[in-house]
Amino acid sequence: MICQKQVVVIGGGPAGICAALAAARQGAETVLVTNRPMPGGNSSSEIRVWTRGATGGGNLYAEEMGIWGELKLRNLYLNPEANPVFWDDVLLEQLLEQERLELYFNTEIDEIQQADTGRILSVTGRQQGTEKTIVFFGDFFIDATGDGTLGCLAGVPWTMGKESRDAYGESFAPEREEPSTFGNTAFFFTRRTDKPVRYEAPSFAYPMERIEGMLDKGGRIVNEQMNGCDYWWFEMGGMDNTISDAQEIALELRRLMTGVWNYVKNSGRYDADHLTLDWAGSLPGKRESRRMQTEHVLRQQEVLGLERREDSAFYGGWYLDFHPSDGVNTGEENCVQIPVQVYPLPLACLYHRKAPNLLFAGRDIGVSHVAFASTRIMNTCALSGQAAGTLAVRCIEDGCVPADLSPEQIRRIQQQLMLDDMLIPGISYDQKEDLAARAAVTVSSAASCSGDMAGTPEAESYPPETYPLEPGSFLIAPLEAEDAAFLVRADRPGRIAYRLYGASLPSRIACGKELGRGVLEVEAGEQWIHFPAPAEAGFLKIVVDEAEGVEAVASGVEYPGFLMGHQDRPEYHFPKVRTAAALYGGENLTNGADRLWDRPNLWISEKEDHPWAELAWEQAVKIGQVDIYFNPDLNRELVSSRAETWDAHHKYVARHGMPPQLVRDAVLWGRGGDGTWRKLAGLSGNWRRRWEVRFPEPLELHALKLEITGTYGGGRAEVFEIRVHS
Repeated sequence: MICQKQVVVIGGGPAGICAALAAARQGAETVLVTNRPMPGGNSSSEIRVWTRGATGGGNLYAEEMGIWGELKLRNLYLNPEANPVFWDDVLLEQLLEQERLELYFNTEIDEIQQADTGRILSVTGRQQGTEKTIVFFGDFFIDATGDGTLGCLAGVPWTMGKESRDAYGESFAPEREEPSTFGNTAFFFTRRTDKPVRYEAPSFAYPMERIEGMLDKGGRIVNEQMNGCDYWWFEMGGMDNTISDAQEIALELRRLMTGVWNYVKNSGRYDADHLTLDWAGSLPGKRESRRMQTEHVLRQQEVLGLERREDSAFYGGWYLDFHPSDGVNTGEENCVQIPVQVYPLPLACLYHRKAPNLLFAGRDIGVSHVAFASTRIMNTCALSGQAAGTLAVRCIEDGCVPADLSPEQIRRIQQQLMLDDMLIPGISYDQKEDLAARAAVTVSSAASCSGDMAGTPEAESYPPETYPLEPGSFLIAPLEAEDAAFLVRADRPGRIAYRLYGASLPSRIACGKELGRGVLEVEAGEQWIHFPAPAEAGFLKIVVDEAEGVEAVASGVEYPGFLMGHQDRPEYHFPKVRTAAALYGGENLTNGADRLWDRPNLWISEKEDHPWAELAWEQAVKIGQVDIYFNPDLNRELVSSRAETWDAHHKYVARHGMPPQLVRDAVLWGRGGDGTWRKLAGLSGNWRRRWEVRFPEPLELHALKLEITGTYGGGRAEVFEIRVHS
C-alpha cells in the first residue's frame, strides 16, 4: 500500500500532532503516522502524564499558545474536569476535522529509503491488526517519534546519555560522560468505594520490605490521597537502554506499582480499606532516549539566557529538572529543579544536513542533556512541532532545504509562527504588511489605574483581603508605570527591605536582571508605597526580604501586569495599585504584540454593554483576512488531564471553567465607501484565543469595528491585538 503526501509526520505525541496540524493548515497535503492506537503520546489516556510547561515552571503570563494552546482551550471547554479519556477525544476531533490531513494509527516505521544525497524518499511501516505494509512517500519528513527513529535510520548522528562538563562548557553536566539517562514512569489511579475492598498482591510485586526501603529517601513519599502524576517518582530504567530494554523496564515498573499499592492497602499505615485501583498504566511514559546532533545543539548557556541565536522559533521555560538515573533505587533527591526564565530555541535544533529533508520535533531535537532537562516537557515539545511543520511547508514552497535558509526566509518563518500565535522571545512581529498598523484606533472606553482601582463599582462588591509580605513575597508591575504605588497595611511603624529585578516576562522564582535594593519606612495603618525603579522596558519584580507586620491589600479586579504572590506558592493575587500610566488603551490593539511581553499590550475596556474597538483608514484598503487575539488568562496553567486531587509539591492551581475574561461572543463590522456598517462575521460560543476571519475575495473598506457582545463572566473587553492583511 502506498501513501504519497507532501509532509509525512511520524509520531503522534504533542510534537507530532502540532507538526501535522501546522503543515496541513498551511496548505500541505499531510499524513500523521503513529505506532499507538490513539494520539497524545505521554499525555494520552494510555500513559496519563499531564502537560506542563513554562507557567508550571514558575514563569508568569507564559502559558503556551499557538496550536497547542488552541487544543488545551478546546479541552477546557469540552472537558473542564480534565478527564484523560476525553483529552484523547479532543485531540482526535481536531485531527479528523483538519482538511488535507490523513491519519494512520498502530503503524510502526522500521524501514527507510534514501537517495545518495541523504534525502529521504520514503519510509515503510507495518500496521498492527490489518496486516498492511504501507510505504509513505513525501517531500519532507518530520521525526516526532521521541526516540529519533527516523534520524537513526537515516544516519543522522545522535547521542544518548550525559555529555561531560567540558563537551559544551556546562556547569551542571557531570565531570565525565555517562551513558545513563532519565528513566521511565508508569502511574496508577485510585477510587474510593462504599465498602471495603480486599487486595492481595500478585507474586511478582515488590515485597513490602523493598518498598519501605525506598520510601522517604529523596522525597519519595506515598499516602492514600496520592494519585496519577503524584507518583512521577516511580522512575526506572535510566541505567539501562530506554529503547532496547523497554520491555524489561515496563515489567519492573509493574512490579513497583503493585508493590506500592500493596503497601498502601496492607501495611496498616493508611486509611485505604475502601480504596481500589481504578486504572494502572501498562505503557510507561518515557523521559529520554536518543537526542539528535543537529546543526545546532542547544546548551545550558542558552537555557539560562546567556546566549541567543537569530533563528529563534519557539520557547521553553520549565525548570532545568534533573532526575537521578537510578530512579527509585537511589537515595538521591528524586529531582533537582533549577528555575529558568522563558528562553528561545532555534530552528537549527530541528535539522541536520546529512538528511536534508528530515526535521525533528519533540524529545529528540538537538539539545545537550542539561538543556534537555528543560526542553523535554510536553508543552515545549508541542511548540517545536508547530515550528517544524511551519519550516517544512516553507521549504517546500521555496524549493530549499533547512540548512540553506537565508535570513529573509528565516524571518518569514518567524513571522508566520507569530501570526499563528507563537511567542518567540526576542523576535518582534513585523508590521510592514499589517494594515492595522496604519489605522486610526478608537475604542468605546479604556480601563484606567489612576487612583485606587478598588473604587470601581465591580471591585467594591469584593470584601477586602490582605496578604502578609513575608520574606519571599513579590509584587509585579510594568516598568513603564513608573509611579505605580501599592496599598499596604502595617500594624506598627516598620520597614520593608526589598530587591528589584527587571525582565521581559517575570517569573515567580527566577529573578532576572537586578535593578537595585532598598528599604522603605512604613507607618502604622493603611498607606500607599512606591518602589523607585529605572524607567525601561519590561516588568518590575519587587522581592521582599523583610516586612514584619506589613500586609498588601488585594483588589477584586485583575489588571494584567500587576500581580502579587510568594515564590514558594502557585497562587497569585491582584494588588490594589494606582498609577497615572495609560496601560490598557486602544493603541495596544495595533502595536504588534499579541500577549504580555515587556508591557501588558492589552486593550481592556471599562465594564459596559457591548464595548467596541474601531480601526479606520483615510483611504479605502483591501482586506482579505483579519486575526484577533483574545485574553484566555495566560497566567494560569492549561493541563491536558489531572486527578481529582493532587499533591502540593506540583505547585499547581486548577482551572475549573473557561477564563472569565475570554471573549465568547463578538461581531466584526465593516464600513465601505457609502458610510454604511455591515456585518462581516459573527462569533458565538467561542473557545479559541485567536479569531481568524477570512474573506473569499478581498473587501474594500474604510473601517472595521470589533464589537464584544459576551464573555465568560469578565464583564469587560480584553483584546491583545487585531491584525489586518490584504
